[in-house]
Amino acid sequence: MQSHQNTIDVESLLRVARAAARKAAKIISGAMDSDRVVTKNFPGDLVTHLDVSAEKAIRDVLARARPDDLIVGEELDDSGLAGTGIRWSIDPIDGTSNRVKGSPLYAVSIAAKDLAQGRWLVGVVHAPDLGREYYASRGCGSWLSRAGAPPTRLRGPAAGSGSRLLGTGFSYDPAMRVEQLSALAERMSSFDDLRSIGSAALGLCAVADGSFDAFVETDLYEFDWAAGALIAEEAGVSVARPDTQRGAIFAGAIDDPTRHA
Repeated sequence: MQSHQNTIDVESLLRVARAAARKAAKIISGAMDSDRVVTKNFPGDLVTHLDVSAEKAIRDVLARARPDDLIVGEELDDSGLAGTGIRWSIDPIDGTSNRVKGSPLYAVSIAAKDLAQGRWLVGVVHAPDLGREYYASRGCGSWLSRAGAPPTRLRGPAAGSGSRLLGTGFSYDPAMRVEQLSALAERMSSFDDLRSIGSAALGLCAVADGSFDAFVETDLYEFDWAAGALIAEEAGVSVARPDTQRGAIFAGAIDDPTRHA
């Protein structure tokens, strides 16, 4: 008898996720209308017309290919009924403030979870201005695709590189940000330098491709980390996810003290 996971066509899920991410990437790299940028809960917490348009496009691709799946995203209400036991978690622009400022450090993030097993099955992080598409499926590794080059399998940080870099991010909530900043001194005891690129999805992918040795952020929503965490995990990196929709994510060495900080 086939196991539950074997009955799910993970390869098909990944094809759908990549197609949806490609469609959204074209939208979010388009012209930005500065008059259609809205502040949400805190200063710096932004949503643009590109976020909304891209999320609608992602949902359209997913709904056409997988009409009975549940879809949860950052900007729009949940849709679908999870009749298949699959739930999608999408962030149309992870790094919206970067996009508004003209920085290339932003990406589409799409992931799918098997609700029965509680396992993430596929993840795609597509950064159009960087020309990078990171993707992974459970048990099949993590990959980086760039135009004009064959896909590269990701293996995580190389040991003995001579420098240890910690990636992190900061909350838009001022009180939470104070806590995060106060914890940095202890966190940095195991690292040589710090990077904050403004996108948790890309920060986690940076651990997968070895640009960072670890990534930690303590105030994220699921759609921020879902795809990037699987990509890091499938690259052989230890990942600690939060138990709730909002919480802390860690990716790095399993014995790293930052994991428990």
